[in-house]
Amino acid sequence: MPPIRILFSFCLLSVLVLILPQCSDKSSEDYYREGLSKVEEQDYEGAERAFQNAIDKNPKNPKGYYGLGGIHNFRKKYDLAEKVFLKTLQLDPTFVDAHYSLGYTYEQMGQKEKAEKEFTTYRRLKKKMDQYMKEEKESQ
Repeated sequence: MPPIRILFSFCLLSVLVLILPQCSDKSSEDYYREGLSKVEEQDYEGAERAFQNAIDKNPKNPKGYYGLGGIHNFRKKYDLAEKVFLKTLQLDPTFVDAHYSLGYTYEQMGQKEKAEKEFTTYRRLKKKMDQYMKEEKESQ
């Protein structure tokens, strides 16, 4: 009888070791919010890690890429920022702020035509979004 009890205890312990980390693991959205908090604290290395964790946790989370692009812009790593913002827009072409940030990135890279195209897209989408929000508010 004791060997069965030991085997059962070992199996139960093994299951708990596998399950418990998943219960306390942060979501992609949690990492994104952590990144925003780190930016407010001016901990840009911590913010970069948090945004990268958000992407690692969910590679289809455009907000993680957007946050990472912002860090690259802040550090004047415009080539990296461009790639990350393009990925953001690949995942969500209507991500209004990503168009603006990509426009800023292009402006810093001296690519004025590309910058203006992104700013134009930003203004168009922002106008639509504002109109939608106004109609939504009026209907309540």
